[in-house]
Amino acid sequence: MERKLDHGLDCPICGTIYLDIPKDVASDTPIQCSTCGTFLGSWGELESSFNKQGGQHGVFDMYDGQIIRKD
Repeated sequence: MERKLDHGLDCPICGTIYLDIPKDVASDTPIQCSTCGTFLGSWGELESSFNKQGGQHGVFDMYDGQIIRKD
């Protein structure tokens, strides 16, 4: 299993992977970068990308909008 992301979740402006995810998130909720506010995509799109890259297999954790690789 790949242990790094493909940069599809990185903010294209500031380069961080820190998502502003509201508590009442739905698949069509727009998600912004927590650092600079840039629109990153809908929650459904971002969640799908995260899961395809190992999130659903326990390779990565998402905590409070920040994606962290498990060791």
